[in-house]
Amino acid sequence: MIRTLTLSLASALLLTAGTPALARGDRDRDQENLREAAAQGKVIPLGRLIAEVRSHPPYRDMTYLGGPRFIAERMVYALKFMDGNQVVVVYVDARTGRIVGRKP
Repeated sequence: MIRTLTLSLASALLLTAGTPALARGDRDRDQENLREAAAQGKVIPLGRLIAEVRSHPPYRDMTYLGGPRFIAERMVYALKFMDGNQVVVVYVDARTGRIVGRKP
């Protein structure tokens, strides 16, 4: 009984150990898509996008937290800002620089 339980737990751990690698693969693929789009002039440079967002109220008074995330299937950057004690995620179209969403 204990041996079966131990084998089951070990199998489950081995199966879930590959999950972070899969997520890394998706991020690597997104980054590669971003590099290709940038090389072809299809996206606005990240620094320019951040500056553009920060030029608009209310983001002007917020602290940019860094760690942008690129969502390749939507060609959107998720940028994190700190508003007081709340994190605000701003979604920006990488092609146009337009703000397309915000949480919260």
